Amino acid sequence: MTARTPLEDLLVGGLEDWADAGWALQSARLTGETDPIAMRDLTLDLIAETLRKGLMTAGDIIGNEHVPWHGDPEQWVKRIRLEWLDEWRDDVPSPGAIVWLSNTPAGDQIARDVLTREGGQ
Repeated sequence: MTARTPLEDLLVGGLEDWADAGWALQSARLTGETDPIAMRDLTLDLIAETLRKGLMTAGDIIGNEHVPWHGDPEQWVKRIRLEWLDEWRDDVPSPGAIVWLSNTPAGDQIARDVLTREGGQ
């Protein structure tokens, strides 16, 4: 069996719920990295990858709905990075802080493919 990548792990989690920055950090832990600054940077890179590839969208949760932010993935990546560095520095953001990520149909398809590969569906 092929091990799940951090990207795949984040997308599988996104099948059932929206993910926040702290959730993305848990997926980034699959790299084996333990240094807090390296983990923050890996997590920011992971989030950026999902957004740039169109696998997730960034937004807020308003009234039990994911409301995507205006702009494009590059603007979202910059906003997420700046907020994390300005407000959280090397700390893990609290649940719901910074951003809520929602899988796109392409992200859902990758997640379903991972579960099929793993024999889960």
